[in-house]
Amino acid sequence: LADQCAESWKLKDAGIWELPDAEHYTGSKISCWQALARAVELADGGHLPGSCRERWARARDRVADWIDRHCWSEAKQAYVMHPGTEKLDASLALAVRFRFGNPERLAATCRAIDRELGRGPYHYRYTGAEAEEGCFLACTLWLVEAKALLGETGEAETAFEALVKALDRNSGTYSEMADPVSGTYLGNLPQGLTHLALIQAAATLSGLSL
Repeated sequence: LADQCAESWKLKDAGIWELPDAEHYTGSKISCWQALARAVELADGGHLPGSCRERWARARDRVADWIDRHCWSEAKQAYVMHPGTEKLDASLALAVRFRFGNPERLAATCRAIDRELGRGPYHYRYTGAEAEEGCFLACTLWLVEAKALLGETGEAETAFEALVKALDRNSGTYSEMADPVSGTYLGNLPQGLTHLALIQAAATLSGLSL
């Protein structure tokens, strides 16, 4: 898998959201970086054969350099969805969990996502998503986790509590999305991804590591 990432990171794809337009999505590049970074760590720990370790490390560094050169927007002060656009992608909050890049740029990206994709306690998946769907609940929870990991614990706790309050239906289940105005559940119900993101965010706020 690491060998595959060392090659395939150079290709366009549909991204985490399986979009119709193939692009060099920043989130996909970061995921390849993560796979290579973890492979190097496993090799260094003796958990994988080390014969390809240097190749993985070189590819890891090339991916990181490419992202910082092509996917960062000075105007937005954020990593954008892909090179050549100023659109934002809320899934880039996951880069904090993956330990990608420098914390300052990741924190700035989270602020930009809040600013442009946030609607009350919710967030849209990416720029323009509001034209066709509700807010994606996992995105808000990924941001909560990211802020907690970046040391912004108070802000993370406030966001977490606001979302849980907004979603309270006394049912114990959460949906995939919600209407940011009415709060109506939208999309798949129940949605496992939402529940997993909530557990991860709660654990991170509690100082646990999952």
